[in-house]
Amino acid sequence: MTKKQTYNILIIAVLGLIGLYLFNKYKVAPKMDVVNLSVVDSTSKPFDIHSLKGKKTIVAFYASWCPDCIKELDVLNEIKNEKLNDVDVLAITDETIEKLNAFKNKKQFPFTFLKLTKSFNELKIFSIPTVYLLNTKGEVVYQKVGYINWKDESELLHLKTLMN
Repeated sequence: MTKKQTYNILIIAVLGLIGLYLFNKYKVAPKMDVVNLSVVDSTSKPFDIHSLKGKKTIVAFYASWCPDCIKELDVLNEIKNEKLNDVDVLAITDETIEKLNAFKNKKQFPFTFLKLTKSFNELKIFSIPTVYLLNTKGEVVYQKVGYINWKDESELLHLKTLMN
């Protein structure tokens, strides 16, 4: 093997590792113990996610400036009563309480709005929306970075089945 071939292989390997790193950072939801997150409600009072044990729960990490986050929350709101009536939705941000309340009041979604006491970066959430689904035992059964097409009936059925 020539030096040029060796360098080419090395460059391809390095680029592959960089690509894998970026994919994992921005397209793979970090593993976390969602029920033990430190969060506060829209009045800055601590909220215990354990209190939702026994309920199917969608935990959506969002920001008020994120178009895909808003689109996903809009769709969840649109189908909530008809197709997700037995599911609680937690909309969690790391923005200020003022921004949380402004967004909550503007949208009037029937969700529980919460603020992290840490930043997204501290939780290794580098891309939003990031969604976790919890079953009735409070276990994470699905996680995804990026927009979920909740209007796709087969996707919705699959996700609802996971939460049982």
